[in-house]
Amino acid sequence: MQKTVIKVESLSKRYNLESDGKYYSLRDYISEIPQRLASRYHGRKSTEPFWALKDVSFELNKGEVLGVIGRNGAGKSTLLKILARIVLPTHGRATIHGRIASMLEIGTGFNSELTGRENIYLNGAIMGMERKEIDRKFNNIVEFSEIGKFLDMPVKKYSSGMYVRLAFSVAAHLDPEIVLLDEVLAVGDLPFQRKSLAKMRSIAKDEGRTVIFVSHSLTSVDSLCNKSILLEGGKLTAFGKTKEVITKYVSGFNKETNFSSSENLRTGNGRIRIDNFWIENQKHIKTNLLKSGEQCFFNFQFSHPSGIISKLVDIGFTISTIVDQSLFSSYLSYTNRGGVPCPEEGTFVFEIPSLPLAKGNYKIAIQAMVGGKSADYLSNAVQISVMDGDFYKTGTVIKQSHSPIYIGGNWTYSK
Repeated sequence: MQKTVIKVESLSKRYNLESDGKYYSLRDYISEIPQRLASRYHGRKSTEPFWALKDVSFELNKGEVLGVIGRNGAGKSTLLKILARIVLPTHGRATIHGRIASMLEIGTGFNSELTGRENIYLNGAIMGMERKEIDRKFNNIVEFSEIGKFLDMPVKKYSSGMYVRLAFSVAAHLDPEIVLLDEVLAVGDLPFQRKSLAKMRSIAKDEGRTVIFVSHSLTSVDSLCNKSILLEGGKLTAFGKTKEVITKYVSGFNKETNFSSSENLRTGNGRIRIDNFWIENQKHIKTNLLKSGEQCFFNFQFSHPSGIISKLVDIGFTISTIVDQSLFSSYLSYTNRGGVPCPEEGTFVFEIPSLPLAKGNYKIAIQAMVGGKSADYLSNAVQISVMDGDFYKTGTVIKQSHSPIYIGGNWTYSK
């Protein structure tokens, strides 16, 4: 039986939004009580309240990794601050079972005047750990953070990369039951980001700890989190499997799957124009719902707006995951048919004999080029959905979720 470690019930948080767009903490609010009373006495208008969170509810079980996504100002950081007990909710409650380590910004909980060594012990004490517990973890923390020779230097002299490496290492190694992360993995170099993601996977899968991860990197959320929530304007609008929540989030930027919805995303010099783009299944029916392993056709209807026929024309497309991971591309020039004069208008068709995509949602970018320069480019021309299918023509539908691509080939055996 799964154990619920975090239960959020009707959580709401109201801030006082000043005329300059800044929100204030409780300390600021108390310090300005005299000013507010004076304003009220003199008849000046009071400030309007701002709801950073409004009636948010969800539950998280032990060992689950929850992604929190949404636009800037959606309430993501406010949610983590409430869970970390940094701020109190206006309404509702969050029930938490377990010791929490939080990284809501670089060096949260660090004393800048203390050394790295001293801050490790300080953070451990804040988490309620005894010194002998911290002693056991100390070498692992230092080794992971890669700041050994700077360990006895005051952290105020650390670079931002050193700061985050030590702060993350402390949060990850001091045996918390729950880890709260807010965009911290976006700081630091690429090798450390990869190492940190691997550590988070290990913490959740091998050590059974619970992680809540706020990030604008949908790729990181997709790779790390098995569940996610979507916040929009302080309200929870989706909660479930990460891929499904990300799909809803991204589809909000382009609600229609028709080609016309991407008109405002065009770039290029305009010498040739893709007037329409559509996909047909193996029965030549227009659709945005395809099946793995089946034949399909990509249609590019083009024209020359100036009436001047271009030479050295190239047309093609790129398919990406919903989190902008490019999967594959194809252009006329790849098959040595690009770079030739084309009629004033017409339709190029690209046939895929066996669609190599696994079940999921994908984006297609299309481009027309003249003389090696972009003439018409749409980064999100359409979105498609792919269903499981019989890619290898064995009579069995393949069902897997670890890879978005299938490859053709044959297995042989020799002794």
